[in-house]
Amino acid sequence: NVSKSVLQNRPNMNVVMLDTQVYSNTGGQNSDSSPMPGGGDMNALGAATQGKMTEKKSVSEILSVGHGSPFIAQLSMANSGKFFRAIMDGIEYRGVSFFQSFTTCQPEHGVGDSMSTVQATRIRNGRGMPDFIFNPTLGETGPEAIDIRSNPSHNRDWHQEKSPLREDKYTYTVAHWAVTEARFRRHHRAAKAGEGTISLTDFILRLNQNDVVNRRHLRKGHRAHTPDFEVYIDVDTEGGKVQRRVLSRQMVLFCVERRKAWRMLQSRAGVKNLDYIAQKALLAKVDRGRIDLDEFLSRTAELMEDELAALRAK
Repeated sequence: NVSKSVLQNRPNMNVVMLDTQVYSNTGGQNSDSSPMPGGGDMNALGAATQGKMTEKKSVSEILSVGHGSPFIAQLSMANSGKFFRAIMDGIEYRGVSFFQSFTTCQPEHGVGDSMSTVQATRIRNGRGMPDFIFNPTLGETGPEAIDIRSNPSHNRDWHQEKSPLREDKYTYTVAHWAVTEARFRRHHRAAKAGEGTISLTDFILRLNQNDVVNRRHLRKGHRAHTPDFEVYIDVDTEGGKVQRRVLSRQMVLFCVERRKAWRMLQSRAGVKNLDYIAQKALLAKVDRGRIDLDEFLSRTAELMEDELAALRAK
C-alpha cells in the first residue's frame, strides 16, 4: 500500500516511518528490514544458523528507485538540523514525501530510555543506517538528486572516531554500534586468552559481499574464510577501560553487507570511494595469483595502503 501511494505521487501526501528494525507490535520479531544478526526476541541462533542471512531491506532506498518522483529522506535525530530541514522541504514538495527515521525500541534493543539520539548517531556513523535525501526537484540523475553529505567521511568506507581512552583514531564500523545494544549480545563476547588474533578492520578487506553470496566465507583455505569468534574489535567500556571483544561470524558478515549497501548508495550519489577501488584491485591480484595468499593474509592492511597510495598518485 505504501509503494502504491508513493508511486501515485498525489499532491501533499506525507508518510512517516519510525524504524525500530523489528516488528515492534508483535513482540520484536525479525522483519526483512532487520539487520543481518537479527536481534529480535524470536531470533533463531544456534549451530545451524546465526540469525538472519538475508541482506537488510531499506524501504527508503526501494522507494527512491522505480517509484516515480517522490521526496525521500532517511534521517534521524543524529543530525537534527538536517532532519528538520528535510521535513520542511518534504512538506513543501507538491507530491508524496516519505520520511524514514531510526527509532530505538528501548526494551527490545536493550538501551536506556535516554539513549535514542546517541544510538541514532552510532548506527549512522557505523553505516548501519546512513543518512540520505532523494530530492527529485534537484535534477534527473542520482548525483543531482541524492545527498549523503550529512554522513561523516561520506567518501570513505568507514568513519574514523577519536576515543578518549586511546591516543589514535580507530575505524568505526557497524559492529561498534551493535555491541552497544543488548539485542546483539549473543554475537560478541570478551576475548579469552589466545582469542582475538585478527582485527575486524583488517579482516573485512579480505572479502566482499559476492564472496558471501557464493559461500566462499565458509571455505577453509580461501582468502574469504571467516572464522567464528576470532575476529575482534576494541571497545571503550563504561568503566574507563578498553576491552577486546570477539565477534561471531554473522557479525563480521553484517559489516561486509552494510559496507556493500553503503558503497551502492555512494555510487548512486556520484561519490567516488577510493577504498572500494583499492580493495577491488587488491582482491583481483590475489585471485589471479599475482599476490601470494599467505602474504596477503599476513599483510592485508599494508597491501591495501599500497593500493590506496597508488590511486592517490594518479
